[in-house]
Amino acid sequence: MKSFFSRGLLIGLLVLLSATFPAWTESGQTIRRAAFDIGSATIKCKIADVDVENGRVLRTIEEIARKADFALSLERSKRRVLSGKVMDEGIAALKEMKARAIERGTRQFSAVGARCFHEAANGRDYFSRITRETGLPARIISQQQASMLNFHAVRQRMNGPELKLLVWDIGGNSMQMTARNADASLAFYMDEMASVSFCKTVMDVIQGQPEKNSPNPISPSQAARALDFAKSYARLHVPSELATRIREGDMRVAGIGGVHYYCIPELMGVRQPLFTREDVRRTLDRYMGKTDAEIDSPYAPTRVSDLILVLGYMDSLGITSVTPLRINEADGLLTAPEFW
Repeated sequence: MKSFFSRGLLIGLLVLLSATFPAWTESGQTIRRAAFDIGSATIKCKIADVDVENGRVLRTIEEIARKADFALSLERSKRRVLSGKVMDEGIAALKEMKARAIERGTRQFSAVGARCFHEAANGRDYFSRITRETGLPARIISQQQASMLNFHAVRQRMNGPELKLLVWDIGGNSMQMTARNADASLAFYMDEMASVSFCKTVMDVIQGQPEKNSPNPISPSQAARALDFAKSYARLHVPSELATRIREGDMRVAGIGGVHYYCIPELMGVRQPLFTREDVRRTLDRYMGKTDAEIDSPYAPTRVSDLILVLGYMDSLGITSVTPLRINEADGLLTAPEFW
């Protein structure tokens, strides 16, 4: 009995230690890192053990997300500044996440934010404040840098030829599509038409009520007009070469960002390996005419307009299905040597 108890105690201790301290790989030290993606609507943190020499994530320890509506705050500001309230919420969330990462034995930290903070008049000052108050090395990166991080993170997750891979990211106030060219360079589509901006377009252009805080309920006729707008916008703005590749190239489309990974499955009521264009169309039919209270989500104001935006682009580009992945800049950031 004593021998069994000692062996069981030892196993339990080893499990506890493995969850608190990173291991060592054959090629060198594995470092436990925490990567922070300060998004336009949500702050994400991923804690993982990383084989630094080979640039590989060996084990994900924990993922944390906290809502912080930076994009919405920016949209509502005539001076294009982030409100004190949302900035304080962001700092509090980052401090909480960092404390949790330290509890889990994290040794290195890095944080990035993209377009929303480029556009905010006080965005750079805010990131200086983040570093000063949280101790996190925080920087604002370009949209291309963010797209590259996302593409490489998805590439490691999905099998198959890179030339057949399209990474489609929809955030609060920016949309990116990234694909590999035949010459090994990356092709980018970057636009400001995204979750919050399209929601505002529905209220301003389709409903003629810019003073509203939510477009819901959206009537069938308004949804039809908004869908036509999204399809026309995609036809006009997605570069023709990339659009042709998508329509004719039998590409595997990976959908990342909150709209693809959370909104669509949440409203469908089921999480599947992929969702089809018809899945989105049927879900939109169910949610037209519903109020924010009936949608029952912290993101209710943008949920139905998100469905319309996704369906409009799928229709316009001939995308039949999307594989939703829970991947963000933090995933690519973990193994990018330039950020550590």
